[in-house]
Amino acid sequence: MEYSSDDVSVVSSGDEMLNIVVPFSQDSATQKAKGKKSESDDDTSVGSPGKKRKRVDEDVGNLKDDNNDNIAADDKNNDAIALADATTAFKIQFNDQKLGATNKLFWNERRQKKNAALYPVRVVPREEVVGLCLKEWDFETERPVQYIQYPHKQIKRDLGLYDVVSVKSLTPYHGDGPTDSWCSKRIQQYSKQLKRTLKGLTEIDLLTEEAFLKLVLAQSLKEEENERERSLLAETAPAEESAASENEYEQIENDSDDDEDIDGSGGGRRSRLCRSDSVKSEPLRVGDIIEYYKPTSVAGNPDALCEAEVKFINPRGNPILITSDIFTILPSDHQVKRVKRMHRGKHLDHPNGRFRAINNYVLKKEGNPNAVRDIMAETTARTKATIQRAKDEISSRMDDGGFFPRDLLRN
Repeated sequence: MEYSSDDVSVVSSGDEMLNIVVPFSQDSATQKAKGKKSESDDDTSVGSPGKKRKRVDEDVGNLKDDNNDNIAADDKNNDAIALADATTAFKIQFNDQKLGATNKLFWNERRQKKNAALYPVRVVPREEVVGLCLKEWDFETERPVQYIQYPHKQIKRDLGLYDVVSVKSLTPYHGDGPTDSWCSKRIQQYSKQLKRTLKGLTEIDLLTEEAFLKLVLAQSLKEEENERERSLLAETAPAEESAASENEYEQIENDSDDDEDIDGSGGGRRSRLCRSDSVKSEPLRVGDIIEYYKPTSVAGNPDALCEAEVKFINPRGNPILITSDIFTILPSDHQVKRVKRMHRGKHLDHPNGRFRAINNYVLKKEGNPNAVRDIMAETTARTKATIQRAKDEISSRMDDGGFFPRDLLRN
């Protein structure tokens, strides 16, 4: 049986019909599933979105850590720069000046229109403002102060100025917080005030201002601690030394009295008072007569040799001695010699005295602390009495001579 070409074409077309997949059949669904699987395999081979997202998150985290490290490093650098600038300004402005205890540091609050301005200040003693053009102040209601501020370049006026302010405008530097730091609330308010009044201030400038105030407080705390230690030492060791010296002095005085009663010469064991310059063995008391050379002259000049009576002694004072010569101030290391000593209300010669520094004598606080005022009053009264005697003598002579122009005498 022979087939024609038409029959072959029909057969081939029939085979093709068998390979056709009917839509929505099971085979079509299987092919779609296979196609999706192959596509997913291709995507996985290139790189999945989940892995990309994870890698991006890690990069962002690393970036944040780097930024935080850079910010911390910048903060450290800014703090170091601020501290260095503040230290330099502190040394220049105060120049080893004593700032006093922390109870001298305050915030001064001033009302300017609607706003209140804050200024850190230091209450200063009267001696520090002598010669300055300040108004007279009432010590009960006002205080002299010095402004504490870092010398920013935006400030055109002089720094470290002094002024007189009201006591009511002063509040303690620490506010209600601890005493080892400035009040944080007022520091923030003060920083805002600086940014508002001084244009162009940077963050480093504000850090420098705060570091400057911290240096002032640290120096004040240090001085307060040193003063406390000195007070403790003065209350312990010097008290024991003074008591021992007093006992020794009383024993020496008793021995000297016994010697005087025996031979009347006043000698004997009195030489024990002067053993060496390094040992405090010779006492100096109120009523003793001392001999010294004027501090403004050359030692050994006979014209500069003076004598004076000791009126008041304060071992921790400056000066230590107040003598009858109130116009001569003797430094603590000035050389004086005790030539007479007060004994039972009388001056007795002290031939064994020798020149030694005032602070090398055994001293105790005694005498009249108002000796200068009393001596001045006595001198004034004596001068007025002398003038009055001269007036009376002239008046009597005028009466005797018959010439009495009393208008020439002025009271």
